[in-house]
Amino acid sequence: MINKEIQKLLDDHNSFARQIANVRLSNLSFDVYEFRDKYVMQVDLIFAEKSQFDHIQEAFSAIFKKELFDGEEWDINDDPDPSDEQWIKALADGWINEYYPKKYICLELVNKDEFRWRFKNELAYLDVTESIVKELFTRLNHIEAIQLKKGYTYDYIFGQSDNHYFLFEWGIYD
Repeated sequence: MINKEIQKLLDDHNSFARQIANVRLSNLSFDVYEFRDKYVMQVDLIFAEKSQFDHIQEAFSAIFKKELFDGEEWDINDDPDPSDEQWIKALADGWINEYYPKKYICLELVNKDEFRWRFKNELAYLDVTESIVKELFTRLNHIEAIQLKKGYTYDYIFGQSDNHYFLFEWGIYD
C-alpha cells in the first residue's frame, strides 16, 4: 500500500506540488538527525509523529518539504502561501524533479528485518552512541518501508512504523 500511495504523488507532480504547498512546516514537529564519519559517509534521518497527519501522502509531502527547506537553507517563516501559483509551479516543474529525478526512482518494498539490521549497523559504523541508536530504534516498530532512490553509493528509504513516518538517507558524499 505504501508504494502505491507514494507512486500516485510521484506520477502527478501537480497534485504533489499542491500537497507540498499546503503543508505548514511551522505547525509540525520533526526530529532531524545527521551522522557523518570523518571521511565521506553520511546518514540523515527525519522522523515525524504519525498523529500530525491525516494520511501517508500528507506525511510524505511534509517530510519532502522539510528536507527541501533544510537542504536549500530556507527559513520556514518565509514559507509561500499555499495558493501561490508561482510556488506551486516551481515545485511541480523544478523542485520535485530536482529531488526525485525519474531515472533514480525505484519504489521497491524494503525487507523490514534487513532494514532494521542495516539501520543499526550503519549507525554503529558511524560511532553513534548505543543509547542514541536504541532510542532511534524504538521508533521502528512494525515498519513498512520503500526504497525511493537507489544507487551504488546512495539509498533513500521512506517508511512508517507504529507511531512515526521516517526518511532514512544513506550516502557516500565527497
